[in-house]
Amino acid sequence: MIDYYSILWDMFFAALTGFGFAYVCNPPFKTLILSAILAAIAHSLRFTLMAYFGFQTLAIATFIASFSIGCLGLFLAKIFKTPAEIIAFPALIPMIPGIYAYKSILYLISFIRSENISEKTNFLILFFDHFFTTLSVTLALAVGVSVTLLLFFEQSFMMTRSIKKNKNHD
Repeated sequence: MIDYYSILWDMFFAALTGFGFAYVCNPPFKTLILSAILAAIAHSLRFTLMAYFGFQTLAIATFIASFSIGCLGLFLAKIFKTPAEIIAFPALIPMIPGIYAYKSILYLISFIRSENISEKTNFLILFFDHFFTTLSVTLALAVGVSVTLLLFFEQSFMMTRSIKKNKNHD
């Protein structure tokens, strides 16, 4: 059974994080809101795929979510006449696997400091497990959103051209 309360909390915190990361770039307010909405959609989509639809791999669920955000970002960029990258990239940042990266560094340090060979082996296995999860999720984020921007390069490039033409006529 789907727990909508958990999904809504996930959306709320992802939107808050997406808004915060977008705010750092000092964009117009409408793009801040769009980034927050896209972050909520992306993170909740990944959460829902893993929790309720049986996706066992974080990287695959992340790829689907980032690809969806790339498509939605292009669609919204056309409507709001803003570059898709400005609203899509901050929305993906909440899905960066920070805890896996942090734990991989901790396991690497533990591996280096350990004297016991069985502990060293265990720490090394844990390091590679977390490291490759971090690497695969980060690549899934980059490839998922980039595929949409590359597939629809002309549309992405033309999004803001009408703004420039209108400003030149004023």
